[in-house]
Amino acid sequence: MALRVFSLLLALFAIHSTMAHGETAPTNATAPPFRLEVLVDFVDDALVTEFTPDHIDQMMATLKSLGVTRVSWAYYGDGHGGYFMPSGLDKRWQNLANTYQNLGNPLRVATEAAHRHGLELYAYYKPYETGPALALPEGTPDARAFGRIRQQGAWLTWFDPFVVENPDLRIKRLPGLPNATDNEVPICALKLVKKDDSPTRITAERLQLWASDDNYHYKPLEVDFTVSEAVEPSPKEVRDRDGKLLTKAGDPVRTLTLSGFALTNKYVLVTTDFTEGPADFENAGTDILTALDSEGNEIPGVFYNGAMIYMRDKIDFRNWGLIFDCGYGRGMTGLDLPNASGKQGVVAFARGRNEYLPGALCETEPAVRAYWLDCIQEMLDAGVDGVDLRVENHGTHTDYPEEYGGNEVILKACEARGGVTPENIAAVRGEAYTTFLRDTKALLEKHNRRLRVNLNFDWFRPDPPANRKLAYPMNMDFPWREWIDAGLMDAAILRFYRLPFDAIFNDTVAVEMTEKCNAAGIPITVNRYLKPTMPEEFERVRQDGRFAGYVLYEAASFITYDAEGQCVVKQEMVKELGKRMTGKQD
Repeated sequence: MALRVFSLLLALFAIHSTMAHGETAPTNATAPPFRLEVLVDFVDDALVTEFTPDHIDQMMATLKSLGVTRVSWAYYGDGHGGYFMPSGLDKRWQNLANTYQNLGNPLRVATEAAHRHGLELYAYYKPYETGPALALPEGTPDARAFGRIRQQGAWLTWFDPFVVENPDLRIKRLPGLPNATDNEVPICALKLVKKDDSPTRITAERLQLWASDDNYHYKPLEVDFTVSEAVEPSPKEVRDRDGKLLTKAGDPVRTLTLSGFALTNKYVLVTTDFTEGPADFENAGTDILTALDSEGNEIPGVFYNGAMIYMRDKIDFRNWGLIFDCGYGRGMTGLDLPNASGKQGVVAFARGRNEYLPGALCETEPAVRAYWLDCIQEMLDAGVDGVDLRVENHGTHTDYPEEYGGNEVILKACEARGGVTPENIAAVRGEAYTTFLRDTKALLEKHNRRLRVNLNFDWFRPDPPANRKLAYPMNMDFPWREWIDAGLMDAAILRFYRLPFDAIFNDTVAVEMTEKCNAAGIPITVNRYLKPTMPEEFERVRQDGRFAGYVLYEAASFITYDAEGQCVVKQEMVKELGKRMTGKQD
């Protein structure tokens, strides 16, 4: 009985505190209305439409008509001219570049438009997204025109100028790990490994070797090679990008080993001449091929296997190039798929691992935290009502996320704590990010603005999904309980990506996050990607009573512009939700 009374008192306290913060609390007769919010990841909108201030005004008017009361607007260096962009790469990037030229500071234009229409606007800030992992193959004309920072096999583009000026402040690879530089060691064998020991249709006659010295316009290698086939025990456990077990350590696997050469080419590709599927030689893309030196030792490197997030339309090993180490390399790969597209049915290798993550800055560097705070100040100067912070990003993409977090400043701090251990590295980095959070909160309080933190419950947990590794800095603690207990946030967003919708209500971590926020009087809002089940999900969240609102993610999924330039809602379910929120019917 005492426990039930205490729980009731906590709930009442949460309602009172939430209302005091000016937010929506559990729905009841006296509580403020449940908020409908929208995330505008403006880059996605502007890649499709070249925006003017009128487009922004129409967007805000449209969102207002749907019953939206707050907009989260993604920040991409808006206060200092935006990121370096590959503006001439295609029409989409030209739209984005023209948009920034038309608007000057999109965040300021959006904030002013939102306020004209009675909406709040929060800047949506991803500190680690100062350079999404957009790579252009090394030898391509695109890389020569728009490349900014070198990566294995490519030049990266689309960076905040601060990163281009300070590339050594990015998150660095841990010291002491095996590595190899371009052409340091000849490749004397290429070992293909199947996920099991079942037979394969691949024979020596069907295999082909291609190569390039600049990752552009691969050519067939005119070398003789022999192929030896064997079944042997797997030396390790193999899982795909989703964490699915493909091979247990010791399980028999079929291998094909190509040898009889000493390749010094920078980029080597293995494929077949099959013109139809299905494939029977499959494995995770980072495990299907191993390059060996003359002593039979593995040569560390990075791979291309056909999966990526950026530039997939241009990928073609014959007529363009390939993207290595993009974060999706552990996806299932079929070596004997048809390769006519130049995208699939190939596995390519380049020596050496990347020294830094593509575009994510290291939180433990004082100069980085100072720069992040400068960006927060830019958001305040634009007139925003608050700031949403999110750790999840596109700047940490790599196939080897567990190998990063080795900046000198981290190692020195670890030595002061007794040694460079995984636990100390994670603690040092988590404390540094918490310092940034504390400084951000103080800066916003000085300006009477609010800080809202994304609680990524599919990562801030002991058992995160394997396929989210690419989206977060690894080897780092995220002490979210401390953030709540120390009052470092005015509000929270319950955000997830891979876990099912029901996890909001029955996942242990999600429930704890919600209960701790409720107990501390911190309004917590649910962020959900737009799904066909959205109307039912929205109602379940609204009726639950513990949540302050629901964020539609994202505007580009349901808003477009017609031939006359008029803003249009293209998703019927969003229109219906708008009627429900406003009480208006056609």
